[in-house]
Amino acid sequence: MSAVMRYLRKPMSPRVVAAWLVATLVVVAAAIAFCVQGFGAKEAGASDLRADITLQKEAGGIIADVFSVDSRSWSNDRRTAKALVAPPLSVSASEALDGPPPAGTTSVNWVPEQVAVSWADDTAGEVLAVVRVAVTERGGQIQSRMKSVQASFVRPDGRWLLSGLEELQ
Repeated sequence: MSAVMRYLRKPMSPRVVAAWLVATLVVVAAAIAFCVQGFGAKEAGASDLRADITLQKEAGGIIADVFSVDSRSWSNDRRTAKALVAPPLSVSASEALDGPPPAGTTSVNWVPEQVAVSWADDTAGEVLAVVRVAVTERGGQIQSRMKSVQASFVRPDGRWLLSGLEELQ
């Protein structure tokens, strides 16, 4: 029998057994900590996924409600719009949200054709949207065009609010 085999068959001393036990406990504790951290990360990822889903469902309707308006229900439409916007958009668009209909216009209708979430978490998000904007003039003539927009949202108290909108070229 070789020297290595004799060494391996020799019983371990109490000091070596204690060292192996401590090393095993450290590895097990590290594995448990890793698993717990992984479950926390999974929960955060699931939360972000839920935010993506809710923003995807709500963004188009919010954009339409904020920018669509009819002269017959102008004040109600603007009240709805004000409830759906947050700063900085609520500040920069305050005149449009409070003002009368533009001269010669009876309605403006935004219809989201495509909405895609760029990113979202529990507090904010951003979407890219393609919308059809139809402006009806007093004579009944309708001017319609497509717009691509980038919309920013915030989520105070679990409710999505439009905080910015930029028209893309």
